[in-house]
Amino acid sequence: MKLWQKAAAVCAGVLALVVAACSVAMLLYARHTILDMSREQVKAKQRDLATSFSEMANYYLLEADTSPVRESLVDYCFTRFADDTSVLMQEGRTLSSALDIDPSRWLDPGTGDGSWEDRYGQRTYEGRIRGRDVFMAASQVSVRAERYAVYTVADVTDIHRDLRTMALIFLAVSLGGIALGAGAVTLLMRRGAKPLAALSDAARRIAGGAYDVRADVSTKDEIGALAADFNTMAAAVQSRVDELTETAQRQRLFIGGVNHEFKTPLTAILLHTRLLQKVNLTEAERAQSLTHIERQCTWLERLTQKLLRTITLDQEVEKTPVPARVLLDRVRASTQQIMADRNVTLLTDCDGSDLLADADLMQSLLVNLADNAGKSYDPDSPDRTVRLTVRGNVIEVKDAGRGIPPEAIERIFEPFYMVDKSRSKKLGGSGLGLALVKAIADAHGAKLEVESAPGKGTTFRVILPTE
Repeated sequence: MKLWQKAAAVCAGVLALVVAACSVAMLLYARHTILDMSREQVKAKQRDLATSFSEMANYYLLEADTSPVRESLVDYCFTRFADDTSVLMQEGRTLSSALDIDPSRWLDPGTGDGSWEDRYGQRTYEGRIRGRDVFMAASQVSVRAERYAVYTVADVTDIHRDLRTMALIFLAVSLGGIALGAGAVTLLMRRGAKPLAALSDAARRIAGGAYDVRADVSTKDEIGALAADFNTMAAAVQSRVDELTETAQRQRLFIGGVNHEFKTPLTAILLHTRLLQKVNLTEAERAQSLTHIERQCTWLERLTQKLLRTITLDQEVEKTPVPARVLLDRVRASTQQIMADRNVTLLTDCDGSDLLADADLMQSLLVNLADNAGKSYDPDSPDRTVRLTVRGNVIEVKDAGRGIPPEAIERIFEPFYMVDKSRSKKLGGSGLGLALVKAIADAHGAKLEVESAPGKGTTFRVILPTE
């Protein structure tokens, strides 16, 4: 069973209970009110009859009246106020009645048979007599020292029938109301569940790989807020999947590129080696071939070291005090040929302090930053200078090259990421230099800061811990 069906069933059940309870309460109240009014009318009628009869009989009857005269006057006085519901009895003998029953069998006001007596001396009986619903009230009156029982017997069968009819009407109305309410609740629940169904469908489609799917829900309630959060999450998932896909593609492209790049220098090395072995060359030609072989081997070694260090640099480094001046000299010597080939000037400056670091790894970090800075210049740049400075525990590498776009700054330390792929490939970049810089900095517990603006250059700042 779906959620909206469960909710609709629960709401319909609650509605049925509420309507049934209200209907029963209203019906009981109406029945009680109507019956009480009928009883009060009968009792009031009986009281008026008893009072009027006793007053008139006491006025007309005399002590000297004979029995026949007395009975005649009593009958006259009673019938003046009586109707077909009235009965007059004396000591079990019916004196006046239009009914075919003896009410004293069910109610005798003088016997104390257990019926209640109110402050007017009335006693009542309610029940079924000969298949009819009857309510009777009776009281005793005194006429010239004689006691008479005055009854009012009301047939309330029609009232009970009307009450039963009203109960059936209440039942029909309640069932109709419950049916309409349940239908309305079902429609509302089904309509209200449509946004959830849209979310569920979107979730299934995203799980199936359609990461660009979004939930089309625009309600201004909690479900709408949930849909907005879901769409935000889906966008984040899509963005992350796109990034991972792009990274995987870059890695595949990089592996293919590495295979190609390895083949090219290896072929050149093999060619020059064969030339040295089989062809008589001049000293200048031999030196040129050896230089070319050395450069290719150096490039292969540098690329291999970058790969290995990026992958395996997870052990804790041993840090020792390294004179900043000595470190800068080593960096300058390592990058001299690279900078010369690019017509870039490397300027170094320090305050003579010592840096607490691993000398080889820190040299690799600075060589990569310097090499990266040297690549940032266009061939027609008027000022092609890279400044490497050390002040205390802060190292800065600054250039005035092309700069880095703001959206790329957060990703430049990712392995294989290149801001300008075509230019990086032309300059021999592999997207690992800054990743290696980040790994070395993290291994030293150092903080990396980057300040860059397109067309205004870039500053990399390495802040080493003081202890």
